[in-house]
Amino acid sequence: MERVKDKEFFMSQRIYYGGNILTMDKDGTSDYLITENGKIKSLGKGTPPPLPVSAERYDLKGRTLMPAFMDPHSHISGCAARFLQVPLESCKTNEEIKSALETFLSQTALKAGEWIFACGYDSGRIKGRRLTAEFLDKIVPEHPLVVQYQSGHMGIFNSAAMKILGVDKNTPSAEGGFIEKAEDGTPTGYMEEADFVSRLKNIPMPGGEKLLNAFTRAQKLYFSHGIVTAQEGLAAKELLPLYRALDEADKLLMDVVLYPDIHAFGAYSAAFPGRVKNYKRHLKIGGIKLISDGSPQGRTAWMRSPYLDESGKPASDGYAGYPSVTQEELESAVRFSAERKLQLLAHCNGDMAAERFIEAEENYGDPAARPVMIHAQFLGLDQLDRVKRAGILPSFFVAHVLHWGEIHIRNLGLQRASKMSPLRSALERNMHFTLHQDSPVILPDMLETIYCAVSRKTETGRILGEDERIDARSALRAVTAEAAYQYFEENETGTLSEGKRENLIILSENPVGCPEEKLREIRVEETIRDGETVFNL
Repeated sequence: MERVKDKEFFMSQRIYYGGNILTMDKDGTSDYLITENGKIKSLGKGTPPPLPVSAERYDLKGRTLMPAFMDPHSHISGCAARFLQVPLESCKTNEEIKSALETFLSQTALKAGEWIFACGYDSGRIKGRRLTAEFLDKIVPEHPLVVQYQSGHMGIFNSAAMKILGVDKNTPSAEGGFIEKAEDGTPTGYMEEADFVSRLKNIPMPGGEKLLNAFTRAQKLYFSHGIVTAQEGLAAKELLPLYRALDEADKLLMDVVLYPDIHAFGAYSAAFPGRVKNYKRHLKIGGIKLISDGSPQGRTAWMRSPYLDESGKPASDGYAGYPSVTQEELESAVRFSAERKLQLLAHCNGDMAAERFIEAEENYGDPAARPVMIHAQFLGLDQLDRVKRAGILPSFFVAHVLHWGEIHIRNLGLQRASKMSPLRSALERNMHFTLHQDSPVILPDMLETIYCAVSRKTETGRILGEDERIDARSALRAVTAEAAYQYFEENETGTLSEGKRENLIILSENPVGCPEEKLREIRVEETIRDGETVFNL
């Protein structure tokens, strides 16, 4: 970076030049960009107008300037919590998991009865049997322990944890959930969906200052990937003290948009008056959130046709996943949001979950509220026109192609797996859509997501759904201009035009038109929010 400025003056104006400037609007590019007091003043082609001697001159030196990224869906508090947990993402065997837990125990001074949280487990990638309470008890017998799957939808508890949570032979599986039991009725420790998520809420959160510091680290992680707006994609009541503390201590460094569930909405709107759809100190309540089904890699996403068995044939029992809520609960959420003109985020991975959400929005929804279908992994091509008519914005988790594409092929077959995240089909219909990472499921790495949208390559290098690839510019618009539209902020940010916020990123190279494999090498070198540098290599 090379900035030239006269230190004797306070310089409210800045000019960016000497590189590629991507506006992300219909005009596409600019030769220069002039900002003033954190807002875009002007931009254009050719020679810029005269500027005061006090103006800051920023020579891009051939690099690329564009609007900063906006996160259409993640769980930023979950990213913060990851800094306090035992990471298992790199473990390939149960022995490596054992070693990771033992290392944590040896390096951490735990109080009696203090919980241990391990994250990033994925049984589909682990050689050996799936973890059980019996296995975990031998490693961690005294402390309550939970091992969460990378998807966040399931996990394994040890015996100490199940005792505290009151789970035993007599505990039934909840509707929309599952508690696995051995032949004698003893819980194995494995739970999924409603049964797992509801018990997570009963685990005490880490202490105040420790969690606040972790949240600051999470924000800096987002900044390092060029993101200036993050989402709390399910603001449960249990998170309310955290956000009160962050607000009171003025520790929100970036814009954060909260989506409580329908039961917590009242508590959040009371705690943060005047912030429903309005920012104050970087925080606003964007609407409400509903989880309609589960995870396709965990075989809990609700599909219209069965999963495949180990032989590659449709499951003989017709198993196709299941809903996480009743149709009545889904319709109630749609009515609640429409009546209050609130945006509804509905987690729908499977095409049957998508179908039920579409039907509810068609019957009771308000297109003006811009309802969002989160993940939309297996949204069917036959459903896209109805999604557009209902005003639903799909937010696709296209990085699934890279991270779990091969697993989806095993679970659903090549033909169905190839149609996941139908970006090209949505683009051809001129639909609004966004892309996300669902962090902490994966890192909030927007450039990896851009690569996935362009290449659609699995971890083996196989192209999965060539017909659904899109160009880099369209993918970039999905995390800038379209993300701003999703948040009702299209007049404030998302593109480079006069009057909009000076929310910018500087990339090492131009992602538009470069070879797809080069996309993985591009770095975010600087992130600027409202004219202030918040990250710099």
